[in-house]
Amino acid sequence: MVMLRVGDVMETKRLPIVSADQPLRKAAEVMLENRMLGVVTLDVMRRPELVLSYRRLVRAVAAGVDIDKTSVAEQAVSKPVTVRVEDLLSDALEIMKKRGVRFLPVVDETNELKGILEPRFAAYAIWSRLNYGLARVEPVTRRLVVLPPDTPLKNAAKAMDETGSMEVLVRREDGVSVLREWDFLEALVKGGPEARIGDYARGEVIYVPPGFDSRAAAELMNENDVTRLVVKREGEYSIVTLTDLAFQALEYLPYMGERVHGVVLVNVETGREREVAERILAVPGVREVHLVTGPYDLVVYLEATSTSELFKIVTEGIRSLRAVKATQTLVTTRIG
Repeated sequence: MVMLRVGDVMETKRLPIVSADQPLRKAAEVMLENRMLGVVTLDVMRRPELVLSYRRLVRAVAAGVDIDKTSVAEQAVSKPVTVRVEDLLSDALEIMKKRGVRFLPVVDETNELKGILEPRFAAYAIWSRLNYGLARVEPVTRRLVVLPPDTPLKNAAKAMDETGSMEVLVRREDGVSVLREWDFLEALVKGGPEARIGDYARGEVIYVPPGFDSRAAAELMNENDVTRLVVKREGEYSIVTLTDLAFQALEYLPYMGERVHGVVLVNVETGREREVAERILAVPGVREVHLVTGPYDLVVYLEATSTSELFKIVTEGIRSLRAVKATQTLVTTRIG
């Protein structure tokens, strides 16, 4: 079984750091810029001191606080829960599940901030390593909040706080759209609590049938930038979220086998080596591309869930490039 660790899936580049005295509007701006569901403040040693989660921000807006005069420190949690880079991902998910947190600072052995972990990162990482057909979504009956487009953001926040939702649906003439987390943050930053939700709701409502594949659900949400799907069953609606999928994945970790690795030796047209290398590097499943001397021009390192997937990457992602003249694929086996 592959033992995924927090450091394998955490976000390390987009760290949503703010100072404790900054207003809530600035915190929302930092969340939006970094696509994170929280912000963190640090001490002089870069150790997490405070955490303001998206959920607490929504609650503050619902309560009617002044987002320009209320500081992060007034709404944040002190002594936040953290996890270590080397902790098992399964242990971190258990902490999130038990404590009801969805935004965890990740620290090293000195407690210095190194990254951020959210359930959605774990859901993508785990399900991408599991086979299709292994599990089906397990939707939870949650109240669907549907509001007219002229509803002020603060009223939407109240509805979200009351129901525990991360999003609301906005009624349109031709159907409904979703006020996603990122839409909520944009509305708060640009328009404030009085902003009309219909001006910012850009998400698509995605319906799936009962028994929809869990891996496919995670991929569908990732591709469409949503955190939940609506499951239709005989006129009734329920919800499955990325957090649900992350926690569901815990019981399927024993089924997660070793990844298949490969090396592809590539010959390309003269003078186009760097261009082709950059295009290959953008292919999903490609981990590294090296320019080399000798009989080949490039060495490409691949990772896949199966041998068939690995060869599909080669045929569709590498050999299909016009400048590629020839390839030789080697499936590798790690020793020790």
